[in-house]
Amino acid sequence: MKKTVPIIFFLTISLICFSVCRNVHSATLLDRVVAVVNNEVITWSELRDIIALEGKSYLDKVPEGRKEEAIKELEKDFLNNLIDMELQLQEARRKGMDVSKAEIESAIADIKKKFNLTSEALLNSLEAEGMTMEDYSTSLGEQILLSKAVNYEVRANIVVTDREIQDYYELNKDKLAGTEKRKIRQIFFAVPKNNSQKSAVESKAHEAVTRLEKGEDFSKLAGEFSEDASRQFGGDLGYISRGSVLKEVEDVAFALSIGEVSKPFWSSTGLHIVKLEDKIEEEGFDKVKDKIKDILFEKAFAVKYIEWKAGLKEKAYIEIKL
Repeated sequence: MKKTVPIIFFLTISLICFSVCRNVHSATLLDRVVAVVNNEVITWSELRDIIALEGKSYLDKVPEGRKEEAIKELEKDFLNNLIDMELQLQEARRKGMDVSKAEIESAIADIKKKFNLTSEALLNSLEAEGMTMEDYSTSLGEQILLSKAVNYEVRANIVVTDREIQDYYELNKDKLAGTEKRKIRQIFFAVPKNNSQKSAVESKAHEAVTRLEKGEDFSKLAGEFSEDASRQFGGDLGYISRGSVLKEVEDVAFALSIGEVSKPFWSSTGLHIVKLEDKIEEEGFDKVKDKIKDILFEKAFAVKYIEWKAGLKEKAYIEIKL
């Protein structure tokens, strides 16, 4: 069986179809223009083909009798996207940007390598999508050109300062920094009903400690001695963080080294013996600053990209004939 991979997976769908549909329909005299963007036109056929492709999952759920109405509802948004795309490509060309044959061939080679495709498999995939290699190369070139324009006009002009990173960290420290945690087991003896029985409880704890010192397994002894629900899990309390357990247990747990067992100690609920099994240290600023920079960069990019597109529209001649 021949291996086919949907080529629309590789690129921005709108751009592929925009390029291919334009090539196919440019000679169709009966087609009608739905938008003029400076000196270029977008045809009804281009728009409808893109809606059929990108809106397929939505349209497939629409009853047959409502399909045409549903397509009409999508036309405005899809046309706006095509106008934005055309403006960006025009701006790239106006700035003298272009894409060489070598860049396109390199991109195709990368795609084949990434998806483990032979030249034959790639051609089969193109045929399955109704495309030729020439169509695909043109589409890929426009995708590269669009990326160049966005990188040059938007991304290259974004600067995230150290001050911004530090301020964001201070405001979002609890969300960003990994919480310091300790994984513990305990052997627990419930507080007796009267103080006269405390010595008997302490004697049991001493017996448990003696057996631990002789090498007996902590979880086994927890199952034998503990007087709380954790006994069925070998005393396992999982990972605790500060403020999540009794203060007395927290203080002891966070003072232990991995593998260390505490001396018996009292809390308001009973007598505890705690073993530390693992620890997760809090992530400081240095460990999250790159993550913060990425967050701030993407936020700035989203705003500036919208502003750039709006600026292109303000300077352009756009006539919608839909």
